[in-house]
Amino acid sequence: MIFSCLSARHTRYLILLLLSAVGLWTPALLSAQISQQDTAQLRRMAEQRLGTSVSQEELLRRLQASGMTRSQVQARLQQLGYDPRLADEYFDALDSGRELDPTGTPSEELVQGLRGIGVLLRSPLDTLGIMLDSIRADSAVRAAERSRIFGKTLFARATGQFEPVITGAVGPDYRIGPGDEIWLILTGDVEQSYPLDVTREGFLIIPQVGQVPVNGLTIEQLEDRLYTYLGRAYSGVRRGPDATTRFQVSLGQLRTSHVFVVGEVERPSGYQISPMGRVFNALYQAGGPNETGSFRRILVRRNGRVVGEVDLYPYLLAGEEAQDIRLEQGDMVFVPVAETRVTLEGEARRTGIYELKPGEGLRDALSFAGGVRPEAVLERVQIDRILPPHRREPGRDRELVDVDVSSLLMLDAPVIPLNDGDIITLFTVSEERRNRVAVTGGVRRPGQYEYRPGMTLADLVARADGLDEGAYTHRALVYRLEQDRSRTMLRASLEGAQPAALVLADRDSVVVLREDSLRLPSMVTIQGYVRDPGQYQLAANMSLRDLVLAAGGFAEGADPTAAEVARTVDPMSRTDQTAEVVQVPLAADAALPFDGVPRWQPEAGEFVLLRGDRVFIRRAPGYEEARTVAVTGQVLQPGRYELGTRQARISDVIQRAGGLTAEAYPDGFAIYRDGLIVAGNLTAALANPTAPGNILLLAGDSLHIPRYDATVNVTGAVLLQAKVLYDDDRSLGDYIDRAGGYAENADRNGVVVTYPNGERKVVRRTVWLRRVPTVEPGSTIFVPSQSESELEGVNWGEVIARSTAVISALATLYIATR
Repeated sequence: MIFSCLSARHTRYLILLLLSAVGLWTPALLSAQISQQDTAQLRRMAEQRLGTSVSQEELLRRLQASGMTRSQVQARLQQLGYDPRLADEYFDALDSGRELDPTGTPSEELVQGLRGIGVLLRSPLDTLGIMLDSIRADSAVRAAERSRIFGKTLFARATGQFEPVITGAVGPDYRIGPGDEIWLILTGDVEQSYPLDVTREGFLIIPQVGQVPVNGLTIEQLEDRLYTYLGRAYSGVRRGPDATTRFQVSLGQLRTSHVFVVGEVERPSGYQISPMGRVFNALYQAGGPNETGSFRRILVRRNGRVVGEVDLYPYLLAGEEAQDIRLEQGDMVFVPVAETRVTLEGEARRTGIYELKPGEGLRDALSFAGGVRPEAVLERVQIDRILPPHRREPGRDRELVDVDVSSLLMLDAPVIPLNDGDIITLFTVSEERRNRVAVTGGVRRPGQYEYRPGMTLADLVARADGLDEGAYTHRALVYRLEQDRSRTMLRASLEGAQPAALVLADRDSVVVLREDSLRLPSMVTIQGYVRDPGQYQLAANMSLRDLVLAAGGFAEGADPTAAEVARTVDPMSRTDQTAEVVQVPLAADAALPFDGVPRWQPEAGEFVLLRGDRVFIRRAPGYEEARTVAVTGQVLQPGRYELGTRQARISDVIQRAGGLTAEAYPDGFAIYRDGLIVAGNLTAALANPTAPGNILLLAGDSLHIPRYDATVNVTGAVLLQAKVLYDDDRSLGDYIDRAGGYAENADRNGVVVTYPNGERKVVRRTVWLRRVPTVEPGSTIFVPSQSESELEGVNWGEVIARSTAVISALATLYIATR
């Protein structure tokens, strides 16, 4: 099939390109399952957009370029089910040389027929159909693979294995019928060959001979009849060696037969097949039995009566075609509903759903599944069965049946019947093994070994190719399984004669320890100005310089002249000191030029590290990392600036940034340091560099000068959130009024004013006073909402408590002042 080499995903993309070209693309097509009705509908819509016409001039040119004769085209058209005389008008025009009407168009039936036999190239519509068929077939394959019904995938995948032979020799039982092509060749006194078509009435029309009835004849019977008819026209045609004219007949193109496939199949319909076609061919074109269709009892009806019954299992299991039936014109293939199906699970060679005929049982089902695996338990095969209606009770609709199938291997074994819907499970053998011992750990070939009576520990170690270099030989651990399933541990040395003295028992497990698994890890740590700080494995005789090199060498700014080593004090020394700190020199001359690469030749007396040492490489004196600040907003040259000195202040950096722009708002200036706002006064700093607001800057500071904003943003629990034009004469309440006033749930004592420099002020209320912050250009006024509990009513308890505290304070003040 065209495009069969493409994946379904790529084929879908090609379809979308074609459909989008004609304006029929919809996003749903990419994920939709395309059915045959979808294909037909899309094709009709595309025909309306693209048209299907082919000019008569183009058709004549294609016919002439094909090199096919009139009889060959007629035979191929008839084979595809078209009228063989469709193209005669155009062959007459080619033979006579006359011209056809250039404005005329050939019939759509002729165009499709010539495309089918390859005279005309396929149109985009044919390509669309092929591509849609490819996706539909791919979907059918995936659905069949998901189905567990045995044999379902046979009919889902596109293949030519069921295409009947339409060329070459046919069987001796083939009977000639209308639509067949017969080749008659005369030699001797007459040299002539005739391609002859069998007419609808079953005649051959032979020049100079006339009509010869041939319907229903075999090739051998046709030869006998031609001796009679040809002998009348040609005196030299006769039987025997004295014949002066001989003839030979053979079949050319075969006719097609129209058959019907109905019942439980994927695509029930009528199909054109070769007269050599059988039931398999018709089923394949129909997509095979569907999910409910039978594979064991397929009926062939001819002239109203059943002429055969086909079972597909012999073909599926052994490749036998003895039961297949050759189909004839008008035959009907009927697939009934499957009656008994069982499911095989577990340790069968081919699990799935199998169909049984009456009289077949568990042995047949196992045979269909290819038998059982070696690890299957034959003494207990479990059948999960749905009880028949007359045996069901409330809460009891199923039962389990355990069957011993070991006897089924015998030829005279009784039939174990199965019911429709049975689920047969074959269990696997236990993983437990006897007659074995195991060894793990420090041997060259750890694993399980055969146990032999009298085997010793030394024998087992020898069979494991001996101990490896890291084995711990002082003690091996032997775990022994007792009769009560408990475990006992035995100990033996792997040195001297002790391994030979310990006799092993069946299912003993021997563990040979390793030295490295018992030894505490020897690690040292290096921190500070090295490229790869962290923990490192301590090797014997490792020096401090070795560790620095192992850590990637010095980092930028390191002090290469010395290191600090902290060594843990022996905990048994019973002193308060936990570590001994040692300063270790790394270079003989501190003033030696240093380019980052230590040039250390091996020397005697280097400082050797011990387990647990912690090494610190400090920063070189006077080294300073790059100290930069960011300047954003309304300056002439925003960006990052290096702090040249430790005394760099706000005014210094702003001047280096070119100063402020005309739209800058100095009062909104803000400094961000480690995510927090630092107080600074840009206006005072620019006016007087010695002003307190001209603070020192630190590395990483961010300076932002906003643009002047002549509005005030009012948000929160107000009737209308809005930006209000700034007016120096307005108070906080004025701006809230311009926003529609407070909402019903507004908390009037919790209003917050956020200034452009990030500073915030909140309305403060004391017993007698209410402090309201001022508002500046670019500020944001936020009115919070009260909680539900606050809206429910006045908290009189809180009011009384506060009132009592105030009265007490006033009374104390009055007494003190008398």
